[in-house]
Amino acid sequence: MHLKNNEHHLVGRWPSRLEHADGRALDAERGVVLVPSSRQRDESTAIALPFIRVAARQDHGLPPLVVLFGGPGVGAIESFHGYFFPHVKRLTAICDVVTFDQRGCHGALPDLVNAFAPDYDLGEPITREGFLTAQRDSAARLGAYWRERGVDLNDYNTVESAHDVDDLRKALGAERVNVYGASYGSHLGLMVLRLHDEDVDRAILCLVEGPDDTHKLPSNVDRHFRHLADLARADANLDGACNDLFGEFAAVLDELERTPAEGNVKGVEHPLRIGKFGLQCVLGNALGSTRAMRGLPGFARQLQRRDYAALVRRFDRWRVNSTVHGMMLAMDHAAGASPERTRRIEAERTDGLLDDSFNLPFPFIGRELGITELDDAFRTPVQSATPTLFSAGTLDGRTPVSNAEAVLRGFPNGQLLVVEGMGHEEPTELLDAQVGFLKGDEILVDRLMIPFAFDAVV
Repeated sequence: MHLKNNEHHLVGRWPSRLEHADGRALDAERGVVLVPSSRQRDESTAIALPFIRVAARQDHGLPPLVVLFGGPGVGAIESFHGYFFPHVKRLTAICDVVTFDQRGCHGALPDLVNAFAPDYDLGEPITREGFLTAQRDSAARLGAYWRERGVDLNDYNTVESAHDVDDLRKALGAERVNVYGASYGSHLGLMVLRLHDEDVDRAILCLVEGPDDTHKLPSNVDRHFRHLADLARADANLDGACNDLFGEFAAVLDELERTPAEGNVKGVEHPLRIGKFGLQCVLGNALGSTRAMRGLPGFARQLQRRDYAALVRRFDRWRVNSTVHGMMLAMDHAAGASPERTRRIEAERTDGLLDDSFNLPFPFIGRELGITELDDAFRTPVQSATPTLFSAGTLDGRTPVSNAEAVLRGFPNGQLLVVEGMGHEEPTELLDAQVGFLKGDEILVDRLMIPFAFDAVV
C-alpha cells in the first residue's frame, strides 16, 4: 500500500488489556495507524505502527499523554506491560496514556531485524579496528538485505518519527497532546516540539539527549567515572578500601593492553582473550545502570587480583549482544554529529578512559548501510515556549545533567529537576512531580535525592 506524504490511515481499534507480570491489569485499547515511509516524496509505501491507549480513570480535561520510548528501539507496548506499568497506572489517574512501537522496530511493519551478527576473530583480543571491521560487514549485509526488499533505510530517522507522532495524534482524534520522552525518547520529543510545537500542550523530557548529543563526549564519560571515584572514596560501605577508582581502572586497562585476560565460555572452542578494548566496552555498559555502578569497586578489585571470571562473563554477554538492530543503526547514524562535536570526540578519545568505545559503531557504518546523516539544521538547539519539565540524574554517564542544562536554554517555560543518585533510569520517585506538572501545578523543588551506595568490597 502507498500513501501520499500528508496521509495517514487508522486501520483498526479494539478493546485490550494491559497486564503486568504481578497480576495487575488495566483496561486498554489497541490499534494500528498507517503512515507514509517518507514525507520527502509525494508518495511512498505505508508503515504500520501499532499503538496502545489506556484511558484516564478520572477525567481531568487533560490531553492524552504520548510516551516516547528510548533506545532507539525499545519495545514501547512491551514496556507498558513491563517496567513502565507503575508509571502508566499512576499517570492514568489524570489522563489517557498512549504509546506506539516506533517505525522500524518490534510490532511495527517492517521490523528492521538484523539477522547478520558481526563475525569477530576470537583467536585474538577484539580491538577497536577489529570491532569496526566486523560491524561494517554486518551493516553492509543488513543494508543490502533491506534494499532488496524495497526498504530505504534513509526513511528511518527522527524527523520522520516525529511526524509519526503527529499522525498518531490525528488518528486518536486529539486536538493536542502532552509528550513524555526519556533518553532517545527525549531526543524524539525535542524533534516533535521543533516540528509540531503548536500541537503539544506540555512535555516531560527525562535523561535528556539533545539534538547534537547522540554521539557522546569522552570528556563527559571521564567526568562521570571521576565523580564515581569521589563517591567511592567517601562511601562508608567501602571503609576507605577504594581511594582511586578511576586510577584503578586506568591501571587495569594498561595491564590488559600489555597482557590480555583469558577465559573459557560455553560455545567457543578456545579461550576468549580480552584486551583493553574489551574492558572499555564492558565498562561502557555501566554508564547508566545504578546496579552496575554499585559493583564497580568490587569489579576493580577482582581485576587487580587478575581474577578475570567476571570480566569474561560480562565480555561474552557484550559480544553475544553486539548485533545492532537495523532501526537503531539507521536512526542513530542519521542523527549524526555536528562537525564541531565530531572534532571534539576525535580530539578527546585517545586520552579518554574508554576511548570512543561507547559510541561505536557510529559514525563509521553509514556507507555500508547506504544512508546519509540528516543535515546540520537537525542538530541545532530547539527553541520552544511549550511548558517542559526536564529531569536528569547526577549518576547518569550516558545523558549527563549538562545535556539538560544546555537544552533548557531554549525553553523559557522550562524547568530542570536534578536527581541526586539517579542513573540512566526512570524512577517512580519522579512521578509526583510529573503528575503535578501535567495538572498545571507549580513545581517548587529543583532537586531530589535517591540514596546510592556502593556494594561492599570483599
